[in-house]
Amino acid sequence: MLRESRTNTPRKAASRAKRAGSVLAHGGERRIVTALCYDLVGSTDLLHLMDIEDYQELMLTFQRAAKQAIASHSGVMQHEAGDGGVALFPIGLDARDAASLAIRAGLAIVDACERVGREGRREDLRVRVGIATSIALVRDQWQDSGTEEPVTGAALAMAARLEAIADPNSVLVSEDTRNLAGRSHAFVFQGSKALKGFAAPEKVWRALEHKIEVDRFYAYGRVAGPLINREHELKTIAGAWDGVLAGHGAAILMQGEAGIGKSRLLRELRRRTRDRRAKLFFFQCLPGGLRSTLHPLLHSFPAALSQGGQMGPTASAVQALFERNGIFDPEVTQVFAYLLGAQGRSQLLSNESPKAIRERAHSAVRRALEAICRNGPIVVAVEDVHWIDPTSQDLLGEVARIIDRYPVFLVVTSRPGMPCEWLAPARPTRLSLQPLDRDETKRAIEAKWPQHRLAMLPDLFEVTERISGGIPLFIEEICQWVAQKAGVDKSSLADSIKPAHLSAFEAILDARLEHLGSARDVARAAAVAGTQATLPLLRALLPDFGKKAIASAADMLCETGFLTRVRAPGRTAYGFRHVLIQETIYNALLRKQRQVLHRRFYAAVSHNRGMATWVDTGRLAEHAERAGLLEEAIELFIAAGKESSSRSAMIEARQYLEHAVVLCGQLGDGRAVEPLQLSALTALGPVLTGLVGLNSPPARKLYEDGVEIARRQPMEEQSKWFPIYWGWWLTGSDFRVMHDRALEVQSMLAKADDPEIRLQVNHCIWAIDFNLGRHRETQEAIRAGLALYDEKRAKSSRTEFGGHDAKVCGLGQLALSLWLTGQTKASDAALARMIAFVDRIAHAPSKAHSLDTEAVSAFYREDFERLADVSARMADFAGKHAMQSLSGLSRLFGGWAEAHRGALQHGHDTFCEGLTLLRSLGAVADLPIYLYMHATLLGLAGKFEAAIDIANEAIAKAEETGHAYWLAELHRCRAMLHARAGVRGGALAADLRSAVEIAETQGARTLRRRAKESIRELGVAIRG
Repeated sequence: MLRESRTNTPRKAASRAKRAGSVLAHGGERRIVTALCYDLVGSTDLLHLMDIEDYQELMLTFQRAAKQAIASHSGVMQHEAGDGGVALFPIGLDARDAASLAIRAGLAIVDACERVGREGRREDLRVRVGIATSIALVRDQWQDSGTEEPVTGAALAMAARLEAIADPNSVLVSEDTRNLAGRSHAFVFQGSKALKGFAAPEKVWRALEHKIEVDRFYAYGRVAGPLINREHELKTIAGAWDGVLAGHGAAILMQGEAGIGKSRLLRELRRRTRDRRAKLFFFQCLPGGLRSTLHPLLHSFPAALSQGGQMGPTASAVQALFERNGIFDPEVTQVFAYLLGAQGRSQLLSNESPKAIRERAHSAVRRALEAICRNGPIVVAVEDVHWIDPTSQDLLGEVARIIDRYPVFLVVTSRPGMPCEWLAPARPTRLSLQPLDRDETKRAIEAKWPQHRLAMLPDLFEVTERISGGIPLFIEEICQWVAQKAGVDKSSLADSIKPAHLSAFEAILDARLEHLGSARDVARAAAVAGTQATLPLLRALLPDFGKKAIASAADMLCETGFLTRVRAPGRTAYGFRHVLIQETIYNALLRKQRQVLHRRFYAAVSHNRGMATWVDTGRLAEHAERAGLLEEAIELFIAAGKESSSRSAMIEARQYLEHAVVLCGQLGDGRAVEPLQLSALTALGPVLTGLVGLNSPPARKLYEDGVEIARRQPMEEQSKWFPIYWGWWLTGSDFRVMHDRALEVQSMLAKADDPEIRLQVNHCIWAIDFNLGRHRETQEAIRAGLALYDEKRAKSSRTEFGGHDAKVCGLGQLALSLWLTGQTKASDAALARMIAFVDRIAHAPSKAHSLDTEAVSAFYREDFERLADVSARMADFAGKHAMQSLSGLSRLFGGWAEAHRGALQHGHDTFCEGLTLLRSLGAVADLPIYLYMHATLLGLAGKFEAAIDIANEAIAKAEETGHAYWLAELHRCRAMLHARAGVRGGALAADLRSAVEIAETQGARTLRRRAKESIRELGVAIRG
């Protein structure tokens, strides 16, 4: 606080100073004054050691240099003693400027003393400087004097007290001076000192070199420093930008070790493109972000982060953010709000498959780029993609794929070894940044070297060059260490870098932190916190520290270039100036030290998520894991996986959930861990089947392992793990295996009280029994299951079990089974109920399921007009919801209908397009039917040999998998093809006999009737 009374603050005092000087009755004014006091160290001892004339000459030379330093920084001498003096800095200046000029004058006095000592061959000539600021009374007599300022105030006395306790060749400043000059200088906190004549202890700071406010792109203290050895890179960037200005998209991949200067080049790129770009978009990938969906987008715009203490952005914040950048397309903002998990987002997309969401996201990227580029070329910079998450990488890959269409300059940076194949479509120019060579390193050191230590540079250059290895960030940190450390020399610099250190950079940082006292602990706590930390969070990590101590330490770390203040709404946050600094400080901690800090972090944030709203569930899980709290970590990783899958970030979800499974293994094999294992497997199953397929070995093994564990659980808990049994049933190798598993599940859960579980057990049975041609069992299971249906429970079950609504499935399956068994009117009624219900619940995957059922029903009935109509609706719905498999079905059934309505060749071609698409998607559960259709169309075209081959394949596939409900028709089809090809004999009769027998066994009266009609048509005698 400024010294007038203990209640004044710098802000209040500054406002008073603005009121035209506050003229007092006795002719003076109250002003903010900064005083400087300096004094040589041990001048009396020098007098005894030196000749009196030499001593007097030395004093005069020093005083001339000191007064020159004061005058050159606008100071006015108050009075001069033989070996010291007091100066004031003019009241006409702004208080901040005066404080800054006083500090610069003090540092110049120290430099002048060192220079005079060298020239006079007195290396023991040293000086102390104290500077203080206070409210003071400035009398009118000063107006008539250019040499003195008649001033009464605390600054003069405090400056003298500070000078008395300063180390040789150092500058101590008061708290008020430091507050005023905080943006222009760096300081090191020296603690609170009791000063003679002052009632309360004063916070004292040692002033370092002059600096400018820094951020992620600005080299500390040298914003305007030269770019060294980057001429080739700048020329390449300029050439690419010229191409973008001509309308051609371009991409650059900039790779290099941490600290090599990638951020500095990005800053230069920003500067050089500023005048001609329409927009700049900068995205920063963060450590630990590999599983955090779209975190570069989320963290690049702090205003869109959590509001009202809630986690994540709101949908309205996402919309506002996009509109500020010229994107007014509601579908684009809707997709991104969904992917970001925004609160208040539309739930319509939750009904769509991950593939459909991905296609929508790609479309949103294209539309967003088109909107942004309407006003001219844009720059998109993505830094540190070695930490990019899968969703961001996928969307950035889409940008790369279409970059030729838009005037987009895409610049990506990464550390070496990052393959970046997803960037290949953009044909990026690769820039590999190399360390500086010896001459370049020398230039960089000279540019960064602290001005008040220039005399030491010749002696320290060699060791600095060797330690830095030509890495610009290392050079910068060494120079900062030199600026901070008093009495630095070649040996002390070399000795600070011990061979036992893990790296030279770690040693440099350790040497710098060593002099910061308690701020070192705050730096370590911040390193554990991660990308950013607030004062309350640091207080939770360091409970033995007071609030003021932590705030002072955080400010000191900012002043000395370790931390920067991070823009964040409603709070003061701190982040490391360079991620390598954070990584290095973290890695230097002992394992137990890390664990304690992570445990405190987890305890604080899990209790109050508002304390660190930027920390998502996955990041909190990582803290729990590093704290050694494995059970808590597993639960959080499972929750993070579910959050990711809820917004179709399936790769991230898989990573979280598989890690949870791994951690379960670390807990041991006891029964206590098994519920956690089952929870992880339950969540992972649908994600894995969605990514790698139902019949993939990983999916089958997951459910087989899960069922083995579930069977060991108490009987009363079995229904809890039904999703595991469902997945185990669903991943059976064929329909027969699936049938046996469904019956086993039914037996095991026979005593389950939960109606939803009993419904889903019946769902398993009817789905499989239908495919096996067991129509009586199918219809019984459907009726039993639908009697248990609860529409409220169904809202969650639709996603968990099969991806569609059980009632829609049951009514559709019932309609098909009733038609096959000859109950046409009942089939029509069930089909009508299904259509009405699915339209009411408006669940997109269920609607797709119902459209497939409608098409199959029309196909059964050979109602080609209706099938054409259903196929058209299928295509329209698939287009709106980006459903590729439904699009394939629309072409397949649409082609079949068209071929039977007179356009055989075109219809067959369209059919084949659909079948090819479905095969590529793995969506061919009804492959025997599709092959039946293919063989029939080939037969209509007179290509009997090919048709018979396809029919043979269809029958073999049906018999192999147990897909039996259409097997009677397959045999009849082959018989008809043989007949039309002129082939008569036993094979034809055998096929027709099989058709009749299979239809009779299944109770499929409609198919039996068709087989009988073909027998009569062909005049074939069937024995038995």
